[in-house]
Amino acid sequence: MKFWGLAAILFTLCLCGCSSGGGQSSSTQPPAPTPTPSGNGGSEFVYQQGWLGADAGYSVPLSSTQSLWLFGDTFVGPSNATQRSQYTAMPRNSVGILTCTSGTCTPKYYWSSMYAGNKSFFDTGSTDWYWPLDGFISNGVLYVVLEQMHATGSGGAFGFDFSGVTLAGISNYTATPDQWQVTYQPLITGNQVIPGVSVVANQGAGGNPYPADPSGASYAYFFTLVQPGSLQYMALLRLPLSSLASGASLSSGNWQYLSTNTASPWKSWTGTAAPADLKQLITPGVTDLTVRYHASSQQWIAVMQGATISSNAFYSLSPNLTGPWSADKSLYSYPEMQPSNADYTLGVFCYADNEHPEYETTGQLWFTYACNSTTESDVMKNMNLYRPKTVTMNLPTQ
Repeated sequence: MKFWGLAAILFTLCLCGCSSGGGQSSSTQPPAPTPTPSGNGGSEFVYQQGWLGADAGYSVPLSSTQSLWLFGDTFVGPSNATQRSQYTAMPRNSVGILTCTSGTCTPKYYWSSMYAGNKSFFDTGSTDWYWPLDGFISNGVLYVVLEQMHATGSGGAFGFDFSGVTLAGISNYTATPDQWQVTYQPLITGNQVIPGVSVVANQGAGGNPYPADPSGASYAYFFTLVQPGSLQYMALLRLPLSSLASGASLSSGNWQYLSTNTASPWKSWTGTAAPADLKQLITPGVTDLTVRYHASSQQWIAVMQGATISSNAFYSLSPNLTGPWSADKSLYSYPEMQPSNADYTLGVFCYADNEHPEYETTGQLWFTYACNSTTESDVMKNMNLYRPKTVTMNLPTQ
């Protein structure tokens, strides 16, 4: 499962024996926007080809009818399996191509060595593993940000940590994923700075995410989790699009970061540690977040999970990519975490909230989340858990 901070979350659940209904901040949250009918609610992601569920769920539009979906830990089994009791392996990631025509969406799933080894689609070739973050297309290449993880040796759900972040590039992404030729560039090592939780490129008014800079459209903007000690926040880094193919390491000298200096906000990134004047853009920091622009309201929206266990998804708004960002607000209350819901148990929790603008109409918000459980049998028996759930609602506005 892809949820950084899992140890703290599970510890909270074990102590409380119940799910929290609190928000990310101590302030009173305003009412969430009223959801409109959510369509299939997640049944787009049918159990077929031996794909038996996964979490995460970033998407990248590939064409007017197809999107790439990026999944985390994935239950897989024989090609005819439809129940998790039939699973034979759990690759650390898988991908799907969701094709939507005439109101009907059909997925096709991929992982490496399907049915004969069942390896992760993005594979480290070592005991480390990748969990996918955001993706985007630039200059005819598909890029996917991958957080690299490792086991710490302590075992159980608490035994993992960041090794760093890697950028995958696929130039032949118009082929089927089983034909992709993937290249990997390490961005940074360690667990303090995690760039690419969300990536913005060619968005914003006129396609420029940062119109204060006439050349702002020539950069990709990486929302970055920074966690020095117990403090967590989101910062903003940017990299020239021309450097994506071969100069993407944070040690390359090509990166800039948004600083607290209002007169000259962008400064060159050097080293691996967070600079003292790195601007805290969104607090607290989270490991699942999408930042997208909506021309209809001329605003940016960040859709995110809670920094700790919560029964709500959250959002934040800003007129500019660089802020000011509003305080987080409650976006949606997970039905699965309500005692009256058929999928509820004391162990169920939900997370991995991501927006998918390619499925939206004007004034609409379309996002997904996933639900897991601290009790293994909940996930093994309940096929309504552990796959992307879709929600369609009115777009929040200031």
